[in-house]
Amino acid sequence: MAMERITVVGVFRSRDDAEHAIDELHRLGFRDDEIGFAARGDDHSVTHTTTDKAADTGSGALSGAIAGAGIGGFIAAAAAVLIPGFGPVLAGGILATVLGGAAVGAAAGGIMGALIGLGVPEEEAHYYESEFNEGRILVTVKAGSRYSEARDVLFHHGAYDVENRSGMAAAGASSAMIGGTASPTMSHRGGWEEDVSPRLRDRWQTRYGSGGGRWEDFEPRYRYGYEMSQDDRFRDRTWEDVEPDLRRDYRGWGQQSGHAFDDTDWDLYSEHIRDAWDDSRGTRRAA
Repeated sequence: MAMERITVVGVFRSRDDAEHAIDELHRLGFRDDEIGFAARGDDHSVTHTTTDKAADTGSGALSGAIAGAGIGGFIAAAAAVLIPGFGPVLAGGILATVLGGAAVGAAAGGIMGALIGLGVPEEEAHYYESEFNEGRILVTVKAGSRYSEARDVLFHHGAYDVENRSGMAAAGASSAMIGGTASPTMSHRGGWEEDVSPRLRDRWQTRYGSGGGRWEDFEPRYRYGYEMSQDDRFRDRTWEDVEPDLRRDYRGWGQQSGHAFDDTDWDLYSEHIRDAWDDSRGTRRAA
């Protein structure tokens, strides 16, 4: 039986997006001691090391704030810690507490050890540490039974994770394998270019081509509909049921994939997103 997941990890490219996600988590009732934040620091910002006294790593762990960082709220309260053999890290919330412990930070391997300590499987923790080392920002949520809710919040604000690496693909990453298993998003890439996209282009041309427009403008929306139809979160659900979720995640997916999606153009393109959804699900509607 698969282990129940309790800790959500999201990878962000933008600190603003991470801040917005954390703000929404707070509005939904998640506490600071359930939320974690980590980003690469610099040698001038370090205020603590993992060899500081244990008293410094309790509920007020790493209380030295980052001054003048220009980042608001929860992230502005992050502290800088130097992990021996790893380097400076800006950390807040539960990750500050975990990274602040010498036993975890120094002995178990920095970010990877901290994530494992929060219940993240080792192979996934290795992936997240590699993203962190590339300059990405990690947000964690010890969500328990609210795992799906917390994950949806992070995705809505532009995060990706080990199971959905659209953001990594958009950055031009060449590999999406972990533990010998391709992530769902990347495993569809070959099929999309060679099979799905040409088929949907013909479908679009037949159903909508006479109305004008360029396929290149519609293709990303068709891909969104197709990929969401493959997402485990939406399996066995009808379009009417999932449409609010897809609309909510629309802009964030576009950002991850390198497209300038706008919340206001959902009504313009939703018919095409559904067209791809229906095609993937084997549903046919009258033209």
